[in-house]
Amino acid sequence: MNTVLQAVTDAARDATTATAGWVLALRGDRLLAVGAAGERAGELLGSDMPVGMGTAGFVISSGQPIALAPRGADPRLSDGLGARLGRQPTSVLCVPCLYDDVVWGALELIDKAGAGSFSFDDVELVTLLAGIAGAALAAGGTEPNVRPPAELGAELAHLSASDPAAYARLAVVLDALLA
Repeated sequence: MNTVLQAVTDAARDATTATAGWVLALRGDRLLAVGAAGERAGELLGSDMPVGMGTAGFVISSGQPIALAPRGADPRLSDGLGARLGRQPTSVLCVPCLYDDVVWGALELIDKAGAGSFSFDDVELVTLLAGIAGAALAAGGTEPNVRPPAELGAELAHLSASDPAAYARLAVVLDALLA
């Protein structure tokens, strides 16, 4: 387990009050679950699937986030990693893990507490966290590791150059992770 990717997954799940979440790394034509939190996380960690499946497949191919509250039998939910939980989610939020304008994977969350829908603020926060996951994935983040603080700091500095105000808000989440 990569500690950075696991911390990002935990932070995204906690901040959005999702029931479960995972980081999927793009590896050729496969997606590999390299971080998982919440419901049956241990079973999902290490799972893989073809890249074109589910909401994560859509997000990776388009490079765009998606937030939805499924109605009926939505085909995007029938074959992704969330389908392995054996039920249809009441809400889904999935964003690409980008670094240097390259999609390295996806951060996906399901089932916001209280059967609610994910908000625009949730999308914004999870997108910021996915940027950290993207940097970790770009650096080979599917292998277990403990990144030196200076290295993580340098990656965050690089990410902050794209939108300083947004990444300043991220500091609150990171502070909670480190507390």
